[in-house]
Amino acid sequence: MKRVLFLSALLVIVAFTAAAKKPALGRGLDSLVFTQYEPLSDRPIKVFTYIPVKGDIKAMPVLITFHGAERSGMNGIICWREFAEKDGFIVISPEFSRAAYPENDYQFGGVIDPVTGEVRPEEKWTYSIVEPLFDYIKGIIGNKSNRYNIQGHSAGGQFTHRYLIAKPAARVDRAVACNPGSWTWCDPSGAIMGSELSFTWPYSVAGTPFNNREHLEAFFARDFHICLGERDCDPNGKGAPTDAASLQEGRHRLERGHNFFSAMKEVAEREGLPFRWDISVVEGIGHQGRGMVYGKKNAQGKYSADSFSTTAAWYLIFGNR
Repeated sequence: MKRVLFLSALLVIVAFTAAAKKPALGRGLDSLVFTQYEPLSDRPIKVFTYIPVKGDIKAMPVLITFHGAERSGMNGIICWREFAEKDGFIVISPEFSRAAYPENDYQFGGVIDPVTGEVRPEEKWTYSIVEPLFDYIKGIIGNKSNRYNIQGHSAGGQFTHRYLIAKPAARVDRAVACNPGSWTWCDPSGAIMGSELSFTWPYSVAGTPFNNREHLEAFFARDFHICLGERDCDPNGKGAPTDAASLQEGRHRLERGHNFFSAMKEVAEREGLPFRWDISVVEGIGHQGRGMVYGKKNAQGKYSADSFSTTAAWYLIFGNR
């Protein structure tokens, strides 16, 4: 009898300890450190979340937002939390530190080994973190969403559209890429804007596992929105890529976005593939993350969830359903 009681007490202690170690996320702003994706567990990610203070968490839609080159997950929360509170959706904003995820591993997804030039195993791509992170957060808070939306600005816009290319089976509902400095062209030849040169990843799918009909068809069929700032047209703007491939795409971010959309539409038509994308320009906004979410300020010169543009990211994802 004593042995049974001892074992029962031990099981209770073990269960209590396990429960105590399980992280919790509260309503409003919160955060945790994500290391649960085993292949990249040695490169932790701080993840900021925003859960509305009211409403049924189980039924809330989910948005994952990707920061720019400033590498601040908190910026994503600042851009989206007012809308999240108003509309009742959850925001997940992972922070990829520059130390653990340099440009090759963030903007370009870690697809190519920078030393060998070879394609890394898929489980080592940074893109492979996103779905496990979605499931992990859902498990903690009890959310029942089957799909999620994604949005990224600048470097995050690069991450967003390349994620869609690399992960055709990702459970993404709507996606918005705002003001990327460069794009990955999906012409099988590796050409950009008719250049005689052939470019490779991250500027082209040539030489990658993505250069096939399956990946291109999935990418072109996405509910994908290219969102450009009308004033993001300075060739020498802060952080604007000036490498040969990016300059081949266009003089500045605004022009590159238009060129990419038009060229990919032509590729889809030539290959007989569906094309569900659209493109919008946010008037009066330059390279500003919050401006690209709201689209405009109110009469008092402040951002408000009651004042928005139908060409900006919030409306493209949540406003026109």
